[in-house]
Amino acid sequence: MSGWIQALNWPLCYALLFIESLVLAWLLTPAAGWLGQRLGLVDMPGGRKAHRQPTPRSGGIALFASFWLVIGANLAAAFLLARTSAITAPIAPIARNLPLVLPKIAAVAAGALWIFAVGLWDDRRPLRPAIKLLCQIVAVVPMLIAKIHIVSFIPWAWVGTLLTLAWVVLLVNSFNFLDNMDGLSAGVGAIVAAVLAWISFRSGEWLMTAMFVVLVGILLGFLRHNFSPAAIFMGDSGSMFLGYMLAALTVLATYYKQGVPTRLPVLTPLIVLGVPLFDTCSVLWIRWREGRPLSQGDRSHFSHRLVNLGMTERGAVVFIYLATLCVALGALALHDLHLTEALLIALQTILWFVIIYFIERLGKRASEKK
Repeated sequence: MSGWIQALNWPLCYALLFIESLVLAWLLTPAAGWLGQRLGLVDMPGGRKAHRQPTPRSGGIALFASFWLVIGANLAAAFLLARTSAITAPIAPIARNLPLVLPKIAAVAAGALWIFAVGLWDDRRPLRPAIKLLCQIVAVVPMLIAKIHIVSFIPWAWVGTLLTLAWVVLLVNSFNFLDNMDGLSAGVGAIVAAVLAWISFRSGEWLMTAMFVVLVGILLGFLRHNFSPAAIFMGDSGSMFLGYMLAALTVLATYYKQGVPTRLPVLTPLIVLGVPLFDTCSVLWIRWREGRPLSQGDRSHFSHRLVNLGMTERGAVVFIYLATLCVALGALALHDLHLTEALLIALQTILWFVIIYFIERLGKRASEKK
């Protein structure tokens, strides 16, 4: 047994974490669907909703439970194994740092539990937008207490606090908005988490890599039941939990270190999460321009606009997967580039969305001429 433990290396550890997460989420999702039906967490067809039969929207239960079961069990195992003489790298370094990182992980878990509970309540009895926003702000409090915040290059501490608050609320709502077609939010989240995992791995952030890998695993395990035609939806409990976890983990991760050619790696999360942010900003712009409430649901999302151009819903989802990957891959080299090359990556990201804008505009004009 001790020989097997000592033979562990980082790729094998991450592969095991991924398989654990994938299998657990795959198994728990049907159970979450059954529980959702018993609790009345069912999305009925009709109105602007495209599904044709009642579908449980309790997938967030499986996502939340799978993530924290895997993280909790493996942190406990690492701690116990590190107390024996059998364990060596790579688990030992993480275990030695556990007293330092556990308070921060506990703070993230507390915020995640709160946002998950709020989403679950909203799935059962919809909350007013103002109350929902206030609850999202409350979810950031445990992070700030644990001193988890964005480190800005501006010397005023309150700037980091405001940026953290804005970032978490923005991503929570972005993935909540994005959850408008079968498999869309889960698939985009998995792609984003996979790219962030690779970036953390290259930076030597072993624990952050592990947490992103677990996130990829649970999302793909859930996606098996959520891709079109979906047998279950993640609901607000799942979409807000996903947005919160990506926000919290990107704040915890380090993108700029001494010796890096420029400070532009701080843009990494913005680039990797560019597509969800583009969807949110474009939807809010359309609603504001048309004089409608910003919180009012509609079919003006990126995915809906693609369908209006002639794509099938499944085709639109796959197109957004590819767009997410294309944009996110640009951030991989940001850590090693000098200023000119790094600025070109930022420009390339902007140009992706300019291209998408022109495609949408030309398609809309063509449809209006018919």
